[in-house]
Amino acid sequence: MERFYVGTFHSVSHALRFEKLLKNHNLDVAMIPVPRVISSSCGIAARFSEQALPSVQALLTEDGDDVESIYLLSYEGKKVHAERLAGPWDNDS
Repeated sequence: MERFYVGTFHSVSHALRFEKLLKNHNLDVAMIPVPRVISSSCGIAARFSEQALPSVQALLTEDGDDVESIYLLSYEGKKVHAERLAGPWDNDS
């Protein structure tokens, strides 16, 4: 089973700021199309590893305004599951 996290954003500029933030903190990040299981609309998302999540959460606690949502994606064969995480990026957290 493959598992990783995906961040979604309100705009492409927010996605690019997030990518720069992670890279400036030596965290691996890949920009990908938003997976269909999350949204059918066009857009860009940031993919990062499970190991990076604690660091990403800490960074977003300080400045999480750019992030719309964070999802845990898991692939098992052709089955895809997405679970939205609660966190500092939520307005009501």
